[in-house]
Amino acid sequence: MKRALPLISVCVVFLRVASLPAQDYRVRLDARAQSVSFRGLISDSILVADAVPGTSGGFETPDGHAVRCSAGEYCYFLRPGPVMRGVPVTAAASLIMWGLGVDGLSLRATGRVLGNLGSDEAWPGTEPSMQLIEGLLEYQRSAIVARVGRQLVSSRLESMGFDGGWLRYRWEQPRIEITGYGGWGLGQATAVTPLSPALNPLDEWRPRNRQIVAGAEAAWLFRNVDVHGEYRREVDPENDYFVSERTALSIGALIRAFRLNAGLDYNMADGQLGNADVAITYPRRTFSVSAGARRYRPYFSLWTLWGAFSPVPYNAVNISAQIRPAEWLSLHGRAERYSYESAGVSTALVPELEDRGWRARIGATATMTERWTFDGNYGLEYGPGASARSADAALTFTPNERLALDLYGGSLARPLELRFYDATSRWVGGRIQWQHSTQRRVWGDVSMVNDDRDRPDASASSLDQVRVRAGLSLAFGSGADRTPLPPARPTLR
Repeated sequence: MKRALPLISVCVVFLRVASLPAQDYRVRLDARAQSVSFRGLISDSILVADAVPGTSGGFETPDGHAVRCSAGEYCYFLRPGPVMRGVPVTAAASLIMWGLGVDGLSLRATGRVLGNLGSDEAWPGTEPSMQLIEGLLEYQRSAIVARVGRQLVSSRLESMGFDGGWLRYRWEQPRIEITGYGGWGLGQATAVTPLSPALNPLDEWRPRNRQIVAGAEAAWLFRNVDVHGEYRREVDPENDYFVSERTALSIGALIRAFRLNAGLDYNMADGQLGNADVAITYPRRTFSVSAGARRYRPYFSLWTLWGAFSPVPYNAVNISAQIRPAEWLSLHGRAERYSYESAGVSTALVPELEDRGWRARIGATATMTERWTFDGNYGLEYGPGASARSADAALTFTPNERLALDLYGGSLARPLELRFYDATSRWVGGRIQWQHSTQRRVWGDVSMVNDDRDRPDASASSLDQVRVRAGLSLAFGSGADRTPLPPARPTLR
């Protein structure tokens, strides 16, 4: 019942507002479902006395599973688990209402219901079953925009959800925007509170209270330069300790024919530089080239355990290009080279650890006729302890404006150097989509998937399956937003 209260509250507000005269609204419904099978690994053990020498030089179980023995009485191993079948379903609804009797006032709400109709209750992401993603009242008049309720803030400091207030003021001359917000925070990258057991199975480590979030943003646009600064903090209300405090700066500029985008963020609570990136793009009519560099460092709040492991950042340089040698053909590619910074640990037994890698991807899109389109991609990645090779292709046929048919396939191989394990997946399938208008869309997808986990012992496994997916999108509402615009009038010069 507690999980349903946010959705019930939005429904009550909707029914109350719907009784007001002359209000307009737009509703969008999206529903989708899929049928999928998967197989995990199960941890098992045997007595040390029951282990036998294997052909690879280690020990095995009598039926051929490689085992790991220590100084204890048992040897441990992993064996393939049973095939589990899930049918995850989701239904989402978005509502916008205006004309509520106050100029500039509107209501916005988005929620979703999730579930698993399969026989095995093991599909991730279906708890909690009901989520209120956004539910707020917005007031907008000239230079002021104000919001109150559950809302999401997207910024360089990652998306943040909270229950509270948000206010923005804009000056036209100079073109400056100042924004402030605050409230009770939701979980990191999720629409549920940090107190939800769905986010952390370690109950003793979860915070006992929702964190208080406060932040400010400032943006300045001067000619071809756009500067944006941010500050955000989270405080534990139980002891008034900071659990997060960060700031960020980003800039975009147009310099002759070049576009420059750069930014960085700083973790004030840890006193360390977080992520940083810079990219320069040279766009032309028939081609576009971009080069850049970036630094990535994982971020964790102070209340979590993960920060104690001192995550190591990596630095990368990259280049990408897109070329149109003909009107019907587009070629694109991207390559990146990265390396990890020193972890500051001793590796005497393995004096030279691999700490760098690279990834590259190329592709082409060919519009052969007005009805036929082909798209293909090939990628490679080699990094510390693992590599990946992937290829995919899709052929699209659009006999008319409403119907689209797709035939696709691909392969992904992931050899793992430091594990007794290689994984290969192959798939082929088809998709059909019927779009009656921009407001109504129905689609279905059927694919055959093969997943092999290759090992030189009895723990190798293979799983073939047919995956079925389907979805429906529907939008409706009053006609106020579809009223044709009045005739244009010339402006005085």
